[in-house]
Amino acid sequence: MRVIYLAAAALVLLGGCSSGSDNGADTDGDGEITRAEMAIEVSDASTASLQPGMWEQTIEFTEMNMPGMPQNMQEMMRGQMGSMTMRHCLTAEDVARPDADFFGGEGQENCSYEEFDMSGDRMKVRMTCEGGEGSMVHIGMDGAMHGDNYTLNIDNRVSGMPGGDMTMKGTFTARRIGEC
Repeated sequence: MRVIYLAAAALVLLGGCSSGSDNGADTDGDGEITRAEMAIEVSDASTASLQPGMWEQTIEFTEMNMPGMPQNMQEMMRGQMGSMTMRHCLTAEDVARPDADFFGGEGQENCSYEEFDMSGDRMKVRMTCEGGEGSMVHIGMDGAMHGDNYTLNIDNRVSGMPGGDMTMKGTFTARRIGEC
């Protein structure tokens, strides 16, 4: 599950940059988004919209479906993963850094992007990551980004689980709360 949170946190940093393309990052239209295409999508630092400073980010899962898992374990997971808040210092260098590798984050080397589009104040991402032990994590995020806040809707599915696909839906919100 850690890959879901790392992916979400890393991806929101991407909202600060955009190439302005209406076609998203898949510039050659082959259905695969390469690191080079991601670099192009995030390379226009002049359109950076996120402000440097201390950010408070909250991931809240409002729907969790875990087939085959005993009820008591489901309740425990809902309690642990239902809502998490973290703080992150976003520097001026972070905002201006147009390097796709910077945004990859730990645990994303086994991820592929099916869709990656930042247009204006909107962001839409669809990606799949290896989750370990034969599972695959399918991550979907869509929402609005502004200079001092953002809200992304999350729709995730973990396939390859013994009891069947696990699904999680919720929101990823953040707001700038001051200086670092």
